[in-house]
Amino acid sequence: HPSTQCLLLFLNGKSMYSVFYEEKWQLTATKANLANSLVYILSAVASPFLGILVDFTGHNLFWVLFGMVLTLVAHVLYAFTVTLTPIFIAILMGLSYSFLACGLWPMVAFIVPEHQLGTAYGFMQAIQNLGLAVVTYLTGLIVDQKGYLVLEVFNCAMLCIAIVAGILLYIVDSTRNGTVNLSAKKRKQFAKDKEE
Repeated sequence: HPSTQCLLLFLNGKSMYSVFYEEKWQLTATKANLANSLVYILSAVASPFLGILVDFTGHNLFWVLFGMVLTLVAHVLYAFTVTLTPIFIAILMGLSYSFLACGLWPMVAFIVPEHQLGTAYGFMQAIQNLGLAVVTYLTGLIVDQKGYLVLEVFNCAMLCIAIVAGILLYIVDSTRNGTVNLSAKKRKQFAKDKEE
């Protein structure tokens, strides 16, 4: 979760991306740490407001896909540009994290029975933490052996796979009259019909 990662970031002091910012953009350690922290600070500040937007519009899967596409754009910029400041890219990344979280986590309640939500969220959190642990290990190996460009290409490839999975989920949900991408209005009607 972005707020937990933000806290760990401040406790950790310096992350792999701080070094990346220093090496690629020749930022000072202080500016590199600021750029690194900005992703999580912005996500923490923006998430409640983007959550309101997602609740107001519905279409959660759209917002998840939008967040993934923004994240892909950010990683492409990390990989292939030196003219844009990493601060701009960090802002883009922070917004993308917020869109992704605000769209994704509520979808569980649309497809899992209420009496199993705790279990479902527990599994989601476990999978997320396992993914973070494995990816953190892999990214360290990639940077140590191949460098930051290969890391960003790896990140872009993983995001492309995630976007394809999201599109497939959209297709399956649409063909089965699912609920994960309903508008807010249709979701209210669906909930009302379900109660009757």
